[in-house]
Formats: sequence, C-alpha cells, structure tokens
Amino acid sequence: AWSEMARQVAHEIKNPLMPMKLSVQHLQRVFRPAPEEAPPEDVRFAAQFGRTTDMLIDQIETLNRIASDFSAFARMPAQRPERLDVTDVAEEAAALFEGPLADAGSATLTLDLSDAPLPADADRDELRRVFVNLLTNALQAGATQITLRTAQDGDAAVIQVTDDGAGIAADVQPRVFQPSFSTKSSGMGLGLAISKRAVEAAGGSIAFETAEGAGTTFTVHLPLGAEV
Repeated sequence: AWSEMARQVAHEIKNPLMPMKLSVQHLQRVFRPAPEEAPPEDVRFAAQFGRTTDMLIDQIETLNRIASDFSAFARMPAQRPERLDVTDVAEEAAALFEGPLADAGSATLTLDLSDAPLPADADRDELRRVFVNLLTNALQAGATQITLRTAQDGDAAVIQVTDDGAGIAADVQPRVFQPSFSTKSSGMGLGLAISKRAVEAAGGSIAFETAEGAGTTFTVHLPLGAEV
C-alpha cells in the first residue's frame, strides 16, 4: 500500500511539471529583449525576466528529480537480474553523465576501466543508476576531478568513484546511506540509499573512504559470475 501510494504521489507531482517547463521555455523563446535605446525600466524588466524564468526551470527540474527519487525508493524490490559485464554498464552510465557534466562545466571525468570482462548478475537499470548516483554525488560535492574505475579483486568486480571534492564531515558519515539524509539544498537525499539497496540486492556491498576537504572514494564490490 505504501509503495503504491508513493508511486501515485510521485506521478501526480510529475504530471504538471513538463507542461510547466515547456510553458516557461516558450515564454523565453517568444520574449523580445529590450533594445539598447529602450527605457531603463524595460531593460531591468528584461534582465529580471531572464533570471526569473531560468530559476523557474531549475526548480521544476529539481521537483522532477525529487519525485523520481521518491518513486524509485518506494518501489517494492522487483529485480530483473541478468548476466552482464560491469564495465559495459559503467560506460553506459558515463555516457549518460556527460549531460550533467557538460551543464556544470566545472569537472573532468576520467575512466579507468578493466580490459577484461567483469561478469556479474545484476539488474542493468539499477546498476546503471548506482553509477550515475555516485557520479552525481561527486559532482555535487564540488569535485573538479572525478575518476570512475572498474577492476577485478579476487572473486569480486570492484567499482570505484573517486573525487577531489569537499569530502564528508565526520559527524555525518554514519548517516550517509540513510534515506532522506542529505547535505545538499535540493533533492530528498535518496540517491545513496537507493544505490545501497540496489548493490545489496545484487549480493554486493558498498562503502566509502573520505577525508574532509580532500575528497571521497565510494567502492562497490559485486560477486563475479561466469563469463558473459
């Protein structure tokens, strides 16, 4: 019942967001900036119009992310495991991450991926979400350098996301994977909680090492399967 209610609430929140965003973007397209010879009040209005509409679009996207995370976390586990190559999924996530990275314009993503296959049994969509959540977390921590690695360690596939961001303060480290915990000003703090659940559902584990002001490394271990 809780899962169904959460999905419905998320759906009702997201439904009006797209037409709202499209309407604001349409206003931006049809709005004519004030010419140089326009009265000062017209110039000020044009500038305020641009700032306000950009802010509205940003907040609409924030609401959309919140609703998506809420819905994803509330879903009852419905894993669709398949035999996959962890490195292939890492490359897919890196491609998806290029958009947010380009928008931020402040960080560089380096890939250090295993040449050998890393077969594992996991839900491809959820594993991809884990990669994207960890990369997003690094970007939001103010990182300028982010490294995504995959490797083999004994009978486990290892995934690491390392950043040179702000690190995690000692007093909040025990709560990093708790639902609704976040040090960010937007979102519901569900990204890492969702990642932990997805990794554990695939039989793996997730942990982190951090130093305040000196970056963070998240490490995921997944049991290796037979060749893909």
